[in-house]
Amino acid sequence: MLPSGHIAAGYLTSKLAIGSLVPIYAQASDTRFWAVGILASVLVDLDEFYAFHKIGRPIGENDKINHRKFISHAPLLHLGIGVLGFILSTIFGSIDFQIFAIMYVVGMWTHFFFDSFGYGIMWLWPFTDKLYAFRHRENRMKIRGSSVFGYWKRFLIVYSRDFVFYLEALVIILAIWVWR
Repeated sequence: MLPSGHIAAGYLTSKLAIGSLVPIYAQASDTRFWAVGILASVLVDLDEFYAFHKIGRPIGENDKINHRKFISHAPLLHLGIGVLGFILSTIFGSIDFQIFAIMYVVGMWTHFFFDSFGYGIMWLWPFTDKLYAFRHRENRMKIRGSSVFGYWKRFLIVYSRDFVFYLEALVIILAIWVWR
């Protein structure tokens, strides 16, 4: 899923989570908490910059480098970070940081849920680095390009034929509809 889809999904799940948290935490409707959920839903993909660095070029892909196999794409790691943040904020009496921790987990897990429709996620890391997905994907998109524009043009043509493209479009439309 592209960043636009992750942001839209982060918005929708943040809206749902905030709606559930407001009866417990009156201040949960503050936009700071929305921002954490939305940012967390896309933040994990910053590891792609490291993947591009390892590949040696900012376009294309490499069969040996898959950013979804980096520790940054491990859901249990982020759940642990969120739980630790929640526990520490409870110990230190910070309700705001409790909400931040909850929204962090909501945003991160939204990202992982939607990545599971594509190539998969390491749901059982640290026990295994196997990628688990809702559907078996026979072929990875093999796209090479000599220029950034050439790569993205070919990527969008191939991506527009994939189920995840339509799922992403649906999520974006739903987010716009809910937002208005």
